[in-house]
Amino acid sequence: MTLNFSLSAQQEKINIEPVKLAENIYVFKGTMSNSVLLAGAEGSLLIDSCDKGEVAALLDKTILRVTEYPVKYLINTHWHFDHVGGNEYFGANGVTIIGQDEMRKRAVTQPGMQGQSPLQKAGLPVITYKNEMTMYLDGEEIYLFHPANQNVHTDGDTVIYFKKSNIIHMGDLYFEGLYPYLDLEAGGWINGMIAANQDILKMLNDKTIVIPGHGPVTDMKKLEAYIAMLSDISAKVTKMITEGKTLEEVKALKPTEIYDEGWGKIFLKPDQFVELVYKGLKKNLKG
Repeated sequence: MTLNFSLSAQQEKINIEPVKLAENIYVFKGTMSNSVLLAGAEGSLLIDSCDKGEVAALLDKTILRVTEYPVKYLINTHWHFDHVGGNEYFGANGVTIIGQDEMRKRAVTQPGMQGQSPLQKAGLPVITYKNEMTMYLDGEEIYLFHPANQNVHTDGDTVIYFKKSNIIHMGDLYFEGLYPYLDLEAGGWINGMIAANQDILKMLNDKTIVIPGHGPVTDMKKLEAYIAMLSDISAKVTKMITEGKTLEEVKALKPTEIYDEGWGKIFLKPDQFVELVYKGLKKNLKG
């Protein structure tokens, strides 16, 4: 399947701008995925490093416009190129990189999308965890967890929750206004994504700031709508599979049709998303 990454494709002149979410937490506009900064004297913490080293260098300069404290820690939400492409830049500058166990394994061994090569040593996590870990920086409790302890977008996803500030970074469990990519080769599938998002929803309230991996910063209500959309599509495709329908027959029945205007215009086209949903369900459902 050929994917169109033009949803946030870098323009000839990249313009990265910080958007303040809390006293010392920023999200950056103009990057391919949503990088987030916790700025502080105990060491600034960055979530995701952009898609390539030159963009990471621009991000680093932008960070130093909003804080005097350079990046000390980098958390990767997963191993795809648009989230780890700047790892080697930051790692070579002494930043401590953190990721989930499976994320590091794939970053070492597995080529990825868009010609992504395995990361070199400088770009690899030096701290990994299996299910959850907590960091304490500048008065903020930062809770990292592998959602639902199962395969979701990939098999090595990390969600990061800033408990004091009530801000959560979902990584690519959540694409706002876009059908999400499910990395089947890395274990991703729609029901894992639904289960994880349902679990996460229980942690949130109507004041939580929700940061998707791609798309605008949003809230709990928008996340609920995303989960409802995924659940409905999964149920429809599952029923078609149990009826013995082929992939082409399922595509022809257009199980996503009522959502296509809101979700299927920018990144994955409806047939591409249906194919990912169908193949993931066929692979994972038993009986």
